[in-house]
Amino acid sequence: MSELQALYEEMKGQEVNIIGIAADGIDNEIGVLDILRKADVTFINIIPDEKFMNDFISKIRGVPTSILVNDKGEIIGKPIVGSRNREGYKEIIEEALKNIN
Repeated sequence: MSELQALYEEMKGQEVNIIGIAADGIDNEIGVLDILRKADVTFINIIPDEKFMNDFISKIRGVPTSILVNDKGEIIGKPIVGSRNREGYKEIIEEALKNIN
């Protein structure tokens, strides 16, 4: 099980959701879906269209980049560049939840 899938399972009852963006899926949707299925990923993943790629993905400086978004769709905090383990992501999320409550 991936770190993000494990985190999703752990935190889904705490008003926290994880949504993936498969930036390389625009030209390889079937391949990306196959990878997600084989990895047993159950959280939502978005395959961006060209507009989303141009407006958002093209401005990302490193992969992976994670952002936290509140229930109004507003980005909170700074982008998180680089991978983290489950505990690393959990600490960042819990700190963000403290700051918005």
